Amino acid sequence: MNPASDSFVLLGGGIESATVLHLENRRGPVRALFIDYGQRAAAREREAATAQCAALALPLEIMELGSLGETFRRGHTWQAHVPLPHRNLVLLGLAFSYAADRGAKRLCLALNLDDAEAYASASPPFVEAFRALAATLDDIEIATPIAAWNKAEVIRRGLELGVDYVLSYSCLLGRIVPCGTCPQCEKRRAAFAAAGAPDPAIAGE
Repeated sequence: MNPASDSFVLLGGGIESATVLHLENRRGPVRALFIDYGQRAAAREREAATAQCAALALPLEIMELGSLGETFRRGHTWQAHVPLPHRNLVLLGLAFSYAADRGAKRLCLALNLDDAEAYASASPPFVEAFRALAATLDDIEIATPIAAWNKAEVIRRGLELGVDYVLSYSCLLGRIVPCGTCPQCEKRRAAFAAAGAPDPAIAGE
């Protein structure tokens, strides 16, 4: 396999990145990168990312940065996740550097329409600015294949692709059984309801 023809997916273990992984796997050779930056759900997210890759017989490459979370937590009261301002700027920079080191020509981010409206570092202006910066450094496409879909549409498209969402994880708290009340759990529940599909990761649904 020629590494230069590969795409890299920044895989977080959630609904969106699982869907992008399946999309890219149909497109051609793909590899996945999981970054452990000390988020509270890192262990569960890694398990989900590993399971998604195993379902497609793909290897998962892991970047270990767990101490980053502890560094950012210092001086803060307890929070449900790592207080990492502008997280996508940090993770995208690392993923871009790693993709360049591995000779990839395409880096895929699982940003959806809802993200663009909620986070500055997931907005179209941010992505375009990063693309312009990246173009001065290397010939790597920054792809956002689900950017025009909201979370419910991502789920519908993913089900058509055969994504097994029981292998995904969304809870910010990192519990074995998702809490169901954190912002990510609530968004996940609402998205499955809007998609007209049960969430297979929740017992009894």
